[in-house]
Amino acid sequence: MEKMNNIINRTLVIGILGLFVGTCLVPSITGDYNSEQDTSKLTFYTFDRAGTKKIKAELSTDVAKDISELFDELKEKIISDPNSDETQILKNEFVEMLDTNGLISEKIPKDYVFSLLKPRWQQNSGKKVLPGPFSHTGSSFICSIAGGGYGLLFIPIMIPRPRLATVWSSVIDAQSMAANLLTGWGFVASGPQFGIALGFMGIGISFAIPGEPASFGFGGYALAAFVGGDDVDNYPLNQEPIISEENPSSGAWNIPVSLSELSFRISDPDKDLLSYTVTTSPDIGSGEGSGYNGIYSIPISGLEYDKSYSWTVSVSDGEDTVEKTFSFITSFSPPFDPFDEGWQFRKKIKIDHTKVNENLENFPVLISSIDDDIRDKAQSDGDDILFMYDTGVAEKMYHELERYNGDTGELIAWVNVNQISANEDTTFYVYYGNPSCSAQQLPERVWDLDYKAVYHMNYESGGLIDSTIYNNDCIKILGSPDFHQIGKIGYTINFDRNNNEAFEGEDFFDGLDEMTVEAWINLKEYPEPHSSHCMILTQETSWYFGINWEFKQIVFDFHGSGVETRDNISCPLNTWYYVAGTWSDMKDNVKLFGNGELKDSCIYENTMGDYNDHFSVGYKQHHSDYFNGMIDEVRVSTVQRDDNWIHTTFINQNNPLSFLSIGPEESN
Repeated sequence: MEKMNNIINRTLVIGILGLFVGTCLVPSITGDYNSEQDTSKLTFYTFDRAGTKKIKAELSTDVAKDISELFDELKEKIISDPNSDETQILKNEFVEMLDTNGLISEKIPKDYVFSLLKPRWQQNSGKKVLPGPFSHTGSSFICSIAGGGYGLLFIPIMIPRPRLATVWSSVIDAQSMAANLLTGWGFVASGPQFGIALGFMGIGISFAIPGEPASFGFGGYALAAFVGGDDVDNYPLNQEPIISEENPSSGAWNIPVSLSELSFRISDPDKDLLSYTVTTSPDIGSGEGSGYNGIYSIPISGLEYDKSYSWTVSVSDGEDTVEKTFSFITSFSPPFDPFDEGWQFRKKIKIDHTKVNENLENFPVLISSIDDDIRDKAQSDGDDILFMYDTGVAEKMYHELERYNGDTGELIAWVNVNQISANEDTTFYVYYGNPSCSAQQLPERVWDLDYKAVYHMNYESGGLIDSTIYNNDCIKILGSPDFHQIGKIGYTINFDRNNNEAFEGEDFFDGLDEMTVEAWINLKEYPEPHSSHCMILTQETSWYFGINWEFKQIVFDFHGSGVETRDNISCPLNTWYYVAGTWSDMKDNVKLFGNGELKDSCIYENTMGDYNDHFSVGYKQHHSDYFNGMIDEVRVSTVQRDDNWIHTTFINQNNPLSFLSIGPEESN
């Protein structure tokens, strides 16, 4: 759409016969004033390629005379001494005088008028007089052609008769367009350029006025036309290559370690010759080649169990390059005994069943402790920390290290526990003390496939990194939030409403029929009265999750529906508070939780709208709804987590060492 708008704009510019009259960007002023009259009429004209702007004003004779005399003085200074400080002062005085007396159109900024008072050759001082090599070219045959701008046209004056060749050149600015009379294929060139039309028949003129570079304009037909320039679009527009049918499919789990190749389809609507490269991370192979539409592959080797791999395919048709990254996770490790594989120590972890109301599956358990044994015997980066379901030969558990400090033994880990019982304590084991093993964590498998985004907010700079397999990262778009602040769990990010600080990610909510949003917040102060809300999470035109300015309560609201859930207490200030909102189209309800307890619920019978707005953390787009305080552990799920899940999440995260206990060290 943007390119189409550019085409229309350029066509309007080129097609106007006014190009033959002149396109010099200069202001002009005329008037009728007489010292014997009290008032006079003054008109200020601004000529540009888009047309002529004129403003008439009735002023006192003295003011009109002052403006006219200042303009005459300014013209002389621009010609005789354009770069002096005095000339710049005169320009400022002239523009301010015009603006004060209503002689500048509201459609033209003052800065633009000021720029018109600078001759074009000054704006391009230091550049080559003749155009150098151009990065883009265009051509057309048996075509109509038109052009104009600042530069030279050879022959300077042309009448309608055939000519062997016509040449134009511009080092400042010009536009030209040519299109085949039958197909419409051709080019549009803007900016500095050099062109030639062979077998040209048409009209044209080139001229100059004092204080301005030469201008030219021409139009007609040619057997062939060629142009080189800094900005050339060829038509029909080149269509980008397409990468599809990746194998394994992106996001796939349980890929066998025996996989020997990666394959993909590349295609080009223009049927151009394509070149491709493939890289992998970690490195299991790479490749490159070229060809036309079809399926291609590269050999790989060395896959390991329980590991996440990504591979990137880059394809070029000579003009456009397209790149896509895919990922997959290999199959589960076979059961093994860590003591047989080099681990030396372990500890038993026990979850208190009285803290769990109902049985849970695939629940991410937080372990947060400071352990001298692990500090003294584990690898300094914690790579050998391993969780197992049982002693001896057992299945490996999946975990993510949010933080490990080898100097203090501080451990913050998330462990996926496939079954947590509400009737008896659930036990598992942490192993450590293997100096030769590689990293054991696999964050993508900690968070089940219903988690669409998990942000630990423990970053030192940059954006928000998603721990799930979907890689729904957010970028910082506004302000400079305080990273690496002490949070509820590890580190967090502190938002200052006065500095308009926010993060934004791609929309992934279209078509959902269930949703859960969660976060820990530490609110600094309530939103100001009659301002907007204080936003935690939002999708601009669909829903928002934040603090209402009027009632000072957490609100989970669906835009335009009148559906809103609201906490029944004022959100506490300067205190960590766990908030969660859930919605289900199938159950027709919306729920709001505070510190694990259900605070409000209501009926909502609509489905999620098909929107294309960004997902935001810390603000609502186009409003002053910025969060003021700290936000930690942001999660978004594409299912409605039940009440017990929300309650257990709060109990576990609010006080991890009361939710579970860690036993004494056992050695091999």
